[in-house]
Amino acid sequence: SDVTQSGYLTKLSLFEQFAADLHLPLDSGENIDMAMVDYLDQIFLDGADMDDATRLYASWCWRNPSFGRNGHIRLSRVSRALQGWNKLSQTTTRAPMPWIFAARIASQMVLDGDLVGALALITMFLCYL
Repeated sequence: SDVTQSGYLTKLSLFEQFAADLHLPLDSGENIDMAMVDYLDQIFLDGADMDDATRLYASWCWRNPSFGRNGHIRLSRVSRALQGWNKLSQTTTRAPMPWIFAARIASQMVLDGDLVGALALITMFLCYL
């Protein structure tokens, strides 16, 4: 979609500006691999999310299909950096269902004659199971 392409172009321009500022060549797969790892290190230290890193990699592969899944050029350092980042990043937890929704579901279960199920739902909700 246009929104995705716009996001990809933004990620690419930030990376390319970083490479230009540090005079990092982007003329071969190995140089691109090293430059992108340097950029990933920088945005990691700046507090960026893992999503920013994976979107950069996806945007590069989108614009340069020879680096993609079916391409012949691999960015092995980038892949290892993303794996390391993933191991270091904190897992995000989902917020629990709001109480009003759990109560509404339980009340419908009671109306449907499933009192045990409704009690189980409320118990699981309150115990955060």
